[in-house]
Amino acid sequence: CARSNIAATTGNYAHFYLLVPAGTKQVKVTTSGGTGNGDLYYNPASWAYTDASTAHSSGPDNSETLTITNPPAGYVYFSLYAQQGFSGVSVTSEL
Repeated sequence: CARSNIAATTGNYAHFYLLVPAGTKQVKVTTSGGTGNGDLYYNPASWAYTDASTAHSSGPDNSETLTITNPPAGYVYFSLYAQQGFSGVSVTSEL
């Protein structure tokens, strides 16, 4: 699954959800490209925020990766937080 040309202004979020089939061993979410700095957050139960997440990746640019092992079946939530306003970012997920 992939989305491209994602953008958010400083201090705001771009939210995503993913339907995880039962028995999935791993979910990998990667962001890349564009300008600015977006940090990736994960929450298995509701929208992911900086203060409501169980995992995050916060590098100096838009190259972020999160690998979640044994995710729960059903919808899980990822957010890209604009540490600095970003645009043109691509988000991909692999099960």
